[in-house]
Amino acid sequence: MSKVIDFFKDYELSNKIDGKLLYNQSLAKFSWLGVGGIAEVYYLCESFQQLEEILTSLPKECKRTVIGQGSNILIRDGGIKGLVIKLGKNFQKIQLFDKIITAGGATLDRVIARYCEKESISGLEFLSGIPGNIGGALAMNAGCFGADLNQIFFAAEGLDYFGNKINISKSDLNFNYRFNPLASSTIFTQVSLLGSEGNQLHIKKRIEKINIDRNLTQPKGIKTGGSTFKNPDSNISPLKAWELIYKSDCHNISMGGVSFSSKHCNFIENKQNQSANLIEDFCKLIQKNVFAKTGIKLAMEIKVLGER
Repeated sequence: MSKVIDFFKDYELSNKIDGKLLYNQSLAKFSWLGVGGIAEVYYLCESFQQLEEILTSLPKECKRTVIGQGSNILIRDGGIKGLVIKLGKNFQKIQLFDKIITAGGATLDRVIARYCEKESISGLEFLSGIPGNIGGALAMNAGCFGADLNQIFFAAEGLDYFGNKINISKSDLNFNYRFNPLASSTIFTQVSLLGSEGNQLHIKKRIEKINIDRNLTQPKGIKTGGSTFKNPDSNISPLKAWELIYKSDCHNISMGGVSFSSKHCNFIENKQNQSANLIEDFCKLIQKNVFAKTGIKLAMEIKVLGER
């Protein structure tokens, strides 16, 4: 057995797992793309204290990986070595104090948006258009329709990968487009967002408009991963990723059941269930062709995890 499996076999002998612990667990169902390798150890966490204890005790050389709702991850066929952590339902509580909304890291973004509608808190409507949970949204500074987490972020709590408690304020973070510098080493267990007093009817209408616009411009009911590539910096190109893909005649390319959605050519449609590596190969082909036609290297927005 591996060092990480040995650790958890011993840990289970003297500790009750608050959540779920699985060995060599397929991760295909944890990615919206519907394919992917196995996790050496998968831990669905329901206790902050136990997570802290495990991260502190786990040998430092054992790799740690955090996943959320799986809306923007591609898990390679070789799987993920070490420990894969997913926060459970105990991390889905929402509280309101004045105009600050505090939500557990596993709370769905759209649930927060609807909660704010009910409480007449404005400024967070765009969360209804972001798939996934708030911990994942903070990890990548997610956004849509002209807004992102940077604009509403107030504070966060969590653990680093070795079990040290972390409290984060806005001044601690240097957000960039789809980038949070702490994401590669932090589990965001609680996130606080700042809204403003608003009119419930106006908030409801904005959420409805976002959902209508999203349904008109983005695919539904398919195996996809959201936006595949980041939009380039406007100083590099005024064109968005999908426009560069279209301009480079890449929108009709397909590879073994992997193609772009006919509704939006920055959204992959995966019609096969054999290989995650095939999706990565498709993305590399698109990057190569777009660069050859435009001189612009598209960066992945979907996060690629694991080993080939």
